[in-house]
Amino acid sequence: MNTPLRAALVGCGSLSQRGILPHLNLPDAQKKVRLVAVVDAVAERAQQTAERYRIPAHFTAIEEMLAQVEVDLVLIITPIQHHYANALTAIEAGKHVYVQKAMTTTLAEADALLAARDRMGVKLAAAPGFELFPTTAQMREIVASGELGRVAVAMSYTLGFGHEFEPIRGGKSPLEAINPAWYYRPGAGPLPDVTVYSLQLATSVLGPVRRVTALGNRIQPQREWQGQTIDVQVDDNNLLLMEFASGALCTAIGANCRGSARIPWGGLGLYGTQGTLEVIDVDGASGYPLAYDVRGSRSYQQRMEVDAQPYLTGEHLTIEEPHVYVDILDLVDAIQEERPPGASGEQARHVVEIIEKAHLAASNGQTQTLTSTF
Repeated sequence: MNTPLRAALVGCGSLSQRGILPHLNLPDAQKKVRLVAVVDAVAERAQQTAERYRIPAHFTAIEEMLAQVEVDLVLIITPIQHHYANALTAIEAGKHVYVQKAMTTTLAEADALLAARDRMGVKLAAAPGFELFPTTAQMREIVASGELGRVAVAMSYTLGFGHEFEPIRGGKSPLEAINPAWYYRPGAGPLPDVTVYSLQLATSVLGPVRRVTALGNRIQPQREWQGQTIDVQVDDNNLLLMEFASGALCTAIGANCRGSARIPWGGLGLYGTQGTLEVIDVDGASGYPLAYDVRGSRSYQQRMEVDAQPYLTGEHLTIEEPHVYVDILDLVDAIQEERPPGASGEQARHVVEIIEKAHLAASNGQTQTLTSTF
């Protein structure tokens, strides 16, 4: 049996508290990977996280942690604006890295991470890993088989709600009073934090995007959290139009308004010359597409439950953010098995460029051509 990998968690905020730490604290996870250090800019949060989960060391800076603790793997779970710097620091220290979505804020940063990964000979996985859920491959195979004819148009759907409404942020302790202001700063917002799910799934099924254009608006210039006023510095509603290399046109919504009661969050619809495929049910905890409906020369529905993902068994099915746990465990196994991780840095880089070019198109009114692929 392989020795468990030693991991450090950088960023002890909402996602870590609600999902990653409880998952990795379970016995089956600890047979594969064990947290030996946590890092957070808030010293009390790092300390209390270490105490709660019996993690040996805690720090306020990744550089300090890397200098004092032997680790194999670093999990980057900070606000998006800090992903690049922390991931690059870990990679250049020779560590394998998992990065939460979106991987970086710019294509140039994503290119630099992948170049550093290759130079250092380490593995990099980036969320969200839709390739790790079986329905993704099924839908891609349906498209490739020609069953729908040629896909002409598509639509995807994700709406946010604002991180200040997360229940965990309503408390007073360092593990609960987690400031959401980062979400409304440049580099974050609904596109890289929420619409990234739609973009990852759509590109998994349809392949790379060739061109993108977009519009955006800022309906709520301020937000409130625990008596503080947060100035919104990014568009909080976005509409994207993408042209895929295949010729298909696809819309994507990234917004901070109320969502539909009829269209599943994270849904994807594909409309071809001979048939249609529509995602009709999405798991609310993971964003995984659970069921889809095909209409054409033959009509049928396909459904899988979350436990079709092999890592999701037992208590993992009751804990939030199960897809993040899957991403991490797949990377752990990829390291041990010396294979590429399922959540590839190349696809994450392409999605980063879609987001970056969408922001640019919304600001200057010009359609943007992408240069990356996967």
